[in-house]
Amino acid sequence: MRIVSVEDPRQLQELEKIVSSIVPSECGEPEFCALLGLFERFPESDGFGIFWSVVHLLEACAGYEPFLVESVRRKPVEFNVLMINRLLNGNISEISGHHLIPLLESVMLNSAATNEARRYAANFLKHQKSHDHGVA
Repeated sequence: MRIVSVEDPRQLQELEKIVSSIVPSECGEPEFCALLGLFERFPESDGFGIFWSVVHLLEACAGYEPFLVESVRRKPVEFNVLMINRLLNGNISEISGHHLIPLLESVMLNSAATNEARRYAANFLKHQKSHDHGVA
């Protein structure tokens, strides 16, 4: 089922059912792209809390990080920017040759970024720069 509205209770129930049925150890590129695509398609929503379940699901999966970086480069939104910050908080400063501090900085200049993503990026940068992540 393709989710076209995160305001429709029936679609939200279906999304919640889908997310809860995904086994992290079985996730791969199709799941990563679909889940991150939800954030990009609905940048002003949290899916009535379901997007937090998506964050936790992705973080339980191995190998989602390069897809997250591409998602942020393509369309920075609240949830994918937040996930970059969470990686930095976990002392991960680079994914597949992409340094995460400059990635957050790029959100500020990305015309595809939502205002909320820019605000989050600015706050996260302030926080992260007060810590040493080995990136100048």
